[in-house]
Amino acid sequence: MADEYVDVVDKNDNELGIKKLKSIVHKEGDWHRGAHLWIIKEGRILLQKRAPEKDFFPNCFDVACGGHVSSGEIFEDTLVREVKEELGLEVNKKDFIFLDKRNQNSKEDKKDMISREVLGVYLYFLKEPVENIILQKEEVSEVKLFKINELKNLLNNKPKMFVADKNYFFETIDKIEEILSKQKIDYETI
Repeated sequence: MADEYVDVVDKNDNELGIKKLKSIVHKEGDWHRGAHLWIIKEGRILLQKRAPEKDFFPNCFDVACGGHVSSGEIFEDTLVREVKEELGLEVNKKDFIFLDKRNQNSKEDKKDMISREVLGVYLYFLKEPVENIILQKEEVSEVKLFKINELKNLLNNKPKMFVADKNYFFETIDKIEEILSKQKIDYETI
């Protein structure tokens, strides 16, 4: 994928007035912004499997959609852009539910890369059929819907299927379960 300029921030998400190429921040380990969108369809969590060519965690399941926040952009606009690029869907940022802002560190020793991101984490309820998703093959090799209990079981018993931050997954799944419980629908039986 093409390189892009991102804003360098501190670990508290304060802008430092510096723009750098994404490839440079990954080499130098600068803090920058990323955005994640967790997608729910009928009580199931949609995850994407990262393409084999990805620098970080190739062939691993990850959040439904995510990306780097381009310089001057906000988290929500990044997600609207990334959902269109990666999944071929048109979404409205007004439908996003804010879940969290968190720091995430990822390291790829083989490629001498480190990613320090301040993540904006959001939730979205997919209204259209999953069959409408059109994958950007350079980024995503497949998408899959997981029942919540199934996903927790796989995270515990087959963690290598997923990107490395298992705690992030469990914390976010807990938040999603809380939101779903307020809807009073037992999606586990579907």
